[in-house]
Amino acid sequence: MDQSLPSPGALLLQHADYGHLLPAAHGLIKEHTTQTHAHLLSTGAAMEALAKKFGGDPATWKVAGMLHDLDWDKLEKDYESHCGNTLEQMLQTIKAPAELLADIRAHYAEKYGAEYPLDSMLRKCLFCVDELTGFIVAVALVRPSKKLADVEIKSVKKKLKDKTFAAQVNRGQIGQCESLLGIPLDEFIGIALEAMKGIAQDIGL
Repeated sequence: MDQSLPSPGALLLQHADYGHLLPAAHGLIKEHTTQTHAHLLSTGAAMEALAKKFGGDPATWKVAGMLHDLDWDKLEKDYESHCGNTLEQMLQTIKAPAELLADIRAHYAEKYGAEYPLDSMLRKCLFCVDELTGFIVAVALVRPSKKLADVEIKSVKKKLKDKTFAAQVNRGQIGQCESLLGIPLDEFIGIALEAMKGIAQDIGL
């Protein structure tokens, strides 16, 4: 039996490969983002690291992470319109495949979960890590140095327990790393944190 083939019932890693869009993704971020710039680069780095952990295509996962909130600044935090027509039009400018929009919409499970379920490891990782990367940035910003280098797994976990800190962050979504991804919270935080430290200069942290 060919061991490279997934066993029956094995979870799909990703629906399509679109890693060739990585240069275009950087261009879109530069063109359309200001406030979310650091979050998108952070999520891209974390998704790349998670792809290496689970055997996905690193460039594809990075693109999904980088572009998942591309429309957020333009929409001025309009939850109802998020991941809708504006995002679709932005992605059309780089001739993105339909699978990229679908993967992004899947992370907004509350609105798009029925049509775009978390049925690949890429989608599950993006769903869980989206809230985590933003939270880690918030933790870094309250350190005296305001640097990721001074953030540790234990400090992230301590802040997660403080429900008044970054109260808008969905902690349950982060915690689903254990049930959806099969990895402990400590490891999940560690993967994202190390990935973000690797691009700290790019995001000013």
